Amino acid sequence: MEGTYEYSNWVIFGLAVYMVGILGVGYYASTKVHSTSDYLVAGRKLGLFYLTGTLFATWFGAGTAMGGAGNAYLFGNQGVLFDPWGAALALVVVGLFFARMMRRGKFLTTIDVLETRFSNKMGALSAVVLGVADLGWLAGMLVGFGTIVQKFTGIEMHVAIIIATIIVVAYTYMGGMWAVTLTDVWQMFILLTGLGVMFFYMWPHSGGFESLFSNAPANWSGINQWSFLPTSAAAANPEFENAGFFYYTGHQGWFYWFAALTSIGLGVVASQSLMQRFLGAKNEVTAVRAGYIGALMYSTIGMIPILIGMIYFKINPDLGINEALNNILIYSAIDYLPPVATVIFIVALTAAIMSSADSILLAVAALVGNNLYYYVKPDVTDEEVLKVTRRSIPVVALGALAIALLSQSLYNLVVASGMVAMVGIVVPFFAAYFWKKANNLGAMFSVLGGGVFWVIGYFYYLPMTSEANTGIVEEGVVYFDWAMWDALYISSIWGIIASLTTLVVVSLATQKLDPPKGLVDVDGNPLEVQDWLGNPFKSSPEELEAALDDEAERVRASDSI
Repeated sequence: MEGTYEYSNWVIFGLAVYMVGILGVGYYASTKVHSTSDYLVAGRKLGLFYLTGTLFATWFGAGTAMGGAGNAYLFGNQGVLFDPWGAALALVVVGLFFARMMRRGKFLTTIDVLETRFSNKMGALSAVVLGVADLGWLAGMLVGFGTIVQKFTGIEMHVAIIIATIIVVAYTYMGGMWAVTLTDVWQMFILLTGLGVMFFYMWPHSGGFESLFSNAPANWSGINQWSFLPTSAAAANPEFENAGFFYYTGHQGWFYWFAALTSIGLGVVASQSLMQRFLGAKNEVTAVRAGYIGALMYSTIGMIPILIGMIYFKINPDLGINEALNNILIYSAIDYLPPVATVIFIVALTAAIMSSADSILLAVAALVGNNLYYYVKPDVTDEEVLKVTRRSIPVVALGALAIALLSQSLYNLVVASGMVAMVGIVVPFFAAYFWKKANNLGAMFSVLGGGVFWVIGYFYYLPMTSEANTGIVEEGVVYFDWAMWDALYISSIWGIIASLTTLVVVSLATQKLDPPKGLVDVDGNPLEVQDWLGNPFKSSPEELEAALDDEAERVRASDSI
């Protein structure tokens, strides 16, 4: 019951102290902001410790923690293929393919790449698509924060979400990327402590290592617990006949599986909220290493909420769908942790949510101030960009707030944000770097083709997914929430196929009409795609030269003493 926890006042006090602390960090960070570069990419001064911290904290949010536990309770490992497994894949992909080139180009946003390689129109279109995608992700974070506030205060969900929005806006507005980075690192340590405490208290209820890691059906839906690939008919449990992926077989099962792995795994590769961190790295090799370390941390620490969700099913297998989706971690804290540990964990959970929310909020504001505003006023100054970016933060927050109030399905909001980008922007983003014949017309039609075929595919699969989800909650009644999301996931693969096909066909057909542009950095200098692979042990020639200069300076300084 909301607001009836005996020690709710302790939790509220802990949250209040935490909020005051991060607002103080935001104010401190605001004193370090003197330019757009400071505000958007922390002056490109982030070392490995801070960059890894902000990458992990940004990625590890409400979707991984609260949504991951709920989906593991309902579906086992198949339910969390989206996040954390897909999300960890995204960090590896960026580290391997893009970290060096993005940092080398001195870009401030991912849209800068698409503008310089294709056109301002492609940049504007991409900014809108990525902005919409990130708004959905931010809305998911606000739902998570609102859920926590509601459970411990008893206030209405919409009021709780509004409170969450105001707090995130306040400190992000003040300090930008500096504030986000400093709070992210702090939030990372709080989160690790909270998850460690929770797992320590939940482990005795697991039934032991052999029981917890058995592949027998041990979740609400009866799917084999640790299935990663679609389950073969021979391996399916006879009682549930749980072959396939989420019970979908044939191409639908494989399309769903591929969408689960790539909707975040590829869909967020071009997202501003992710790339903004890599762009803040002090050099290329730091960006690459942070991506790999972040992926390792994410895929290991991300297991904790999954295991807690599985353990909670062993304790109480009778939760309803809506109860399980967002509340497993909160119920676990209330029922199984001592009061002090509960306070620590709830503050940690809030830290995980806010570390993602602030990053996404800043990312969308950056697209508005650094890209879209240029189309309105091409001769804009750096000071004006900074001002517009800051003023965009509360406006962006209002948009996410509206989405959060309309749809309070946390995990699906997060995953859907990746799908929007996957079917529209990912293919042109890859092509901008790695296919010289890609042109502006091909890129723009690629966005259109991906979106159109995704929508067509959705209506094609909806009758099938509706039939599959009949009787889930009420006998003879379609559970439309699941039918809708299933159709969106499966059809997204046709979207990305169409996006790729359209890019290639239109680009090749219009080479003379629309000659491809070369890839350049923000200063207009050619940006050659060489030594682009994310080797974490190899520095670029520029980095080696800078290191030699630093060493020579130290030698001169020591000789002068």
